Amino acid sequence: MNQVKTIFIVLIMIAFIGSGATWIIQQKNLSYDLPVIKPVPSFSYKTQDGTVFTEKALQDKVSVLDFMFTSCTGPCPTMTNNMKHLYDYYEEIPDVQFVSVTVDPETDTEEILKLYADANGVKDNRWQFLTSDIGSIKDLSRNGFMLYAGELPRGHAIKFILIDHLGRIRKYYDGTDKASIRELRTDLNYLLKETKL
Repeated sequence: MNQVKTIFIVLIMIAFIGSGATWIIQQKNLSYDLPVIKPVPSFSYKTQDGTVFTEKALQDKVSVLDFMFTSCTGPCPTMTNNMKHLYDYYEEIPDVQFVSVTVDPETDTEEILKLYADANGVKDNRWQFLTSDIGSIKDLSRNGFMLYAGELPRGHAIKFILIDHLGRIRKYYDGTDKASIRELRTDLNYLLKETKL
């Protein structure tokens, strides 16, 4: 009789622990903190292939955007390398795209950006390199994305920006930091699941 009672108690404890774990997981999912910061403003830039890229191209995809320049010897090579890893990681998911905006448009012509894209293994339109006039780029960085843009090209921000499928800024990450990139990947996966892209 004692054995039956012991088994019954153990089964009740297992059921209680299981339901507690389920509740904790549900609460974590409900409390996932990825706020909407603001919509990306209107812009119209040229890509490395000479096509027009506007804010409308951010719709219906999850995007990661950064500001960089091809001749940078500071943080840009690390940022580009980290973006390349993300580009490769999401190779099988066409609903994820990457956007790099040059902050040195005088040097970074469409031709230079195309060579840079090729050198970094870009083989499809999932990673676009954009250029425009410096005034527009400063305005997009400062007012559009709320990033420092005082001394371009040298003084550009090193952030990766996560943009959801509605073209809204969701979060900023250090584009040079591996832990921050891992966090970005987690958040990006959450957005893909949330929007079922």
